[in-house]
Formats: sequence, C-alpha cells, structure tokens
Amino acid sequence: MKRSILYTLLCSLFCFSVQAITIPKEHIFIFERSTNSNYVCYDINLEKGSLSAKEPLKAYWVLGHETRIENLTFLDRKMAFGIKVISAKEDEAVVHLTAYKDLNIRLCKHKGKWVGIVKVGGHEIVLQKMFAQMKPPVNVKCEYVEISGTDLKTGEKRKERITP
Repeated sequence: MKRSILYTLLCSLFCFSVQAITIPKEHIFIFERSTNSNYVCYDINLEKGSLSAKEPLKAYWVLGHETRIENLTFLDRKMAFGIKVISAKEDEAVVHLTAYKDLNIRLCKHKGKWVGIVKVGGHEIVLQKMFAQMKPPVNVKCEYVEISGTDLKTGEKRKERITP
C-alpha cells in the first residue's frame, strides 16, 4: 500500500514537472552568457496597442532549458540586464542596457514587426542576440560581448564583437 501511494505521488510529480511552459517565440532579442544555459529575454511591452513609454521592453530570465521563468533581480536590473529608457513615443523608443550604455537600441516596427535596431560596425542591424563570454574561473568579468542580427538593408547575417 505504501509503495502504491509513493508510486502515485512520484508519477504525479513527474507529470507536473514535465508540463511545458509558454515562452513567447517572438523576442526582440535574447542575452546569453557562457556561464550556463540560462538567458535573458527582452520582449516588447505594449499598452493598448502602443509602446509603453515607461517600460518599452520587459526583461526576464529563462532558466533550466526553458523549464521556468523568473523576473530579473534588483541587482540584475541595476547592474547588468536592466533597461534604461532614453526616449519613448507610442511607436518608437530608444533604450540601452544598464551594463552597456554605449549601445543604443531603437525599438520600432520594421516590415510590420517590432524589432530592436542597433548600429555596429557601420551597419544598422536588427538585433537578435547578445552573448557574453565570461572570464573563468570566477565568471564575474566579461571577456567580450558578441552582438548578432541581420543587416537592416541587405538582410545579411552580421556579428560584431565588443571588448570592454
């Protein structure tokens, strides 16, 4: 009897743990690090169909191979992955990450879709991903950040490496 109860409990826990969560597939961009598989998603934040002037991007962690979502911590927002709004209107905003003030991200519609546009290497690209290579063994300092996306004019894939 005890085994059957334990078996039922374990099966129900297993079934509960494998339920899929819904993570939007249309991110403005994601930010990955070399330290683990967790990443930060940046999604457009609309209020009544217009871009939110106060918080045009929502940022959150996707953890454990897409098994759960968590909000950014206070330190995440203030020191690294938070968003600082430079200017905002209902159809366009300019923001930057708190950790990298030199890369402005223009949020606007391009071909009917919300995108983030950055200027790197003399080209405007539709930002898709940022990747930080951290310095071992403590993984606190950043070795470089790679910015990737597609060229706004030609549609070619582009990558730019920035070293702090």
